[in-house]
Amino acid sequence: MSSDKKDFYGKEVPDAIRKACETLKLAQEKLDIEVLETGSTGIFGLIRKKAHIRVTPKPVVAEDADVVPEIKKKQPPAAQKKVKPAKPAKPQKAQPEKAPQERKVEQKRVVEVEKDVSPESLEFVRTEISTIVDLMGCPSTVEIESSGISVTCTLRGEFEDYLTGPEGKTLDSMQYLLRKIVARKVTEQWRLTLDVGDYREKRLEELKIKAVELAALVKEDGKTQVLPALNPSERRTIHMILQEDKEIRSRSVGDGLFKKILIYKPGKGGRPSGRKRSSSRGRGRSNKPAAKPKNDS
Repeated sequence: MSSDKKDFYGKEVPDAIRKACETLKLAQEKLDIEVLETGSTGIFGLIRKKAHIRVTPKPVVAEDADVVPEIKKKQPPAAQKKVKPAKPAKPQKAQPEKAPQERKVEQKRVVEVEKDVSPESLEFVRTEISTIVDLMGCPSTVEIESSGISVTCTLRGEFEDYLTGPEGKTLDSMQYLLRKIVARKVTEQWRLTLDVGDYREKRLEELKIKAVELAALVKEDGKTQVLPALNPSERRTIHMILQEDKEIRSRSVGDGLFKKILIYKPGKGGRPSGRKRSSSRGRGRSNKPAAKPKNDS
C-alpha cells in the first residue's frame, strides 16, 4: 500500500473524511488524518473556504496515543531489576503464576520511592508562578496543594478571566511554561497542574456532556462529529469516556499540543448506508414502462 499523502476537500471535515475513505477504500481508523483547514462560512451562509485534510494510509491500526497517561513515571533501577530477574530459569520461561507477584513487588517499590514533594520545591513553584502573573500585570493569590508526587497550583483574584483566556489557552500556556521552569530547576519528579479558580473542573464537565451528545448524534445518523482542539489531559479524559461505548470510535487529529477529536462509527468512515445506493439505482433505471407485445389472435 502506498504511503504517499493525499489531499481531500469537502464542505466540512466529515465530508472530506468520507471522500478519503471512499476513494482509498479504507476504513477511517486505518488512515492518518491531518486537518489543514476546517472550512469557513461566508456572508449569507455561502462557503468561503472548503475543509482541507491530508490523508496517509497506515499499515497497522494503532491505538490512540492520547489514551496513554500524559506523564510516564520513570521506574527506579531497583524496580526494573525486580521485573527482570538476574537469573532466569531457561526451562521455565512462561510462569504466569509468578508474574502478578512480581508486579506487586514492583508497585510496592515504586510507591516507596514516590515521596512527598519537599517544602522547598513547593515554595520555589509559588515564587515562580507569582513572578509570572506579576509580570503579566495580574497579581493573584497562589494556593498550592500536594498529594504524593501530584502538585496543583490555583490562582485566585480579580484577573481570573484574563489569566484563563479563550477556552483556557492562556492558562495552558502558563502551565506549559511553569512545567518547563520546574523541570530545569527541580530534581524531583512530580506532576504539576496549574488552575485558575475552578476553571478546569467546570470545563471538563462541559466537555464530557458535549462528547456524549456528539456520540449520540454519530450513532443516530452515522456522520462524523468533531470536538474542538483540546490539550492532552482533556483529550485523554474524553477518550476514556468514549471508549466505553462500543458503537463509536474516537481519535485525535492535528499536530502540536492541541488536537481535535473525531467521533465516528467504525467501518467505512461512518458513512450512512443506503444513501448512495438508492441514488445509483435511480439513475440506472428507465422511467418508461416496458412495451407489451401485441396479441394478434
